[in-house]
Amino acid sequence: MYLSKRENGIYYLYFETDGRLKKISTRAKLKSEALRFLSNFQHELRRRKESKLETIDIQQFSFKFLRQFEPGHSPKSLADYITTFRQLEKHFGNADLKTIGPNALAEYIARRIRETSVYAARKDYINLSACFNWAVKNNFLLENPCKEIPKPRVPERLPIFFSEAEFQVLLAQIDSRDMKDLVLFAVNTGLRQMELLTLEWNQVNLERKSIVLDNRGHITKSKKIRSVPLNDRASAVLQGRRDRTFGSLVFTMEGEPGRQHKVSQGFKKYVRRTKLNPKLNFHSLRHTFASWLVQRGVSIYQVSKLLGHSSVNVTAIYSHLQPDDLRDSVSKLVEETN
Repeated sequence: MYLSKRENGIYYLYFETDGRLKKISTRAKLKSEALRFLSNFQHELRRRKESKLETIDIQQFSFKFLRQFEPGHSPKSLADYITTFRQLEKHFGNADLKTIGPNALAEYIARRIRETSVYAARKDYINLSACFNWAVKNNFLLENPCKEIPKPRVPERLPIFFSEAEFQVLLAQIDSRDMKDLVLFAVNTGLRQMELLTLEWNQVNLERKSIVLDNRGHITKSKKIRSVPLNDRASAVLQGRRDRTFGSLVFTMEGEPGRQHKVSQGFKKYVRRTKLNPKLNFHSLRHTFASWLVQRGVSIYQVSKLLGHSSVNVTAIYSHLQPDDLRDSVSKLVEETN
């Protein structure tokens, strides 16, 4: 939307509607009057758009959103969104969705930081931003209020991972063949827990030593198809399970599909048994995969690709594990000056 002065000295307002550029005369030769016309036109246009929005309260909206969100997403992701909606309703009541503007939302996020943590507030912000984008597409909101407020920033935390000695101690304690296979495969591929638990044999190519995460049984976090190479240890795990499993899933627990919470609880049991760092959890296997690669000189860019990160910036948390490379770099100054 913009103003343009014609040869007759009158300002015209150009605007786009239904994919087409249209114009209307402001009947003004003074720019100040044309700008006043523009302001009134924008206000009226917004009022008309708002009058066409569907009225929906938080409970109704959460039901509609979660119904379309559930297929293809993990139970954990679904639970996160349910928690966000509960907290939203706790703060606003069962309000009309249109009443949640940027200022009100900023107040809500600030309260979440005060009463819980910046991590919980950031999770709510990310979830709500996705929800409100969906609301805009489905004619419940004109704009996403999250775009007007900053995302809560969290302090960078170093990833917790197993040393090679600690990992061997853990393996020695695992008395379940299914769990041991899952853990070994996880630490040699860096796959996320749900990517492992939903992996099917038709995604595996043992001859080429690779698997393809194709968004069929489970939607990957990046929503992109990803090919993951297999090293000899990961291939050996698959070879050993080929004759022991029935059905489409590669990893099962006692013949049944693995459930996230049960696998996580079972893994923590073994960690506690070893008396290792109690903060180590199943996701630490993914951190371990990345950390071991970086320590062996694999570039952050390549690790990022293997992990399926959306950006190499996400993988930068492992860069502190490359001190020798940095030391070699600064040493070149001494070598050259000598």
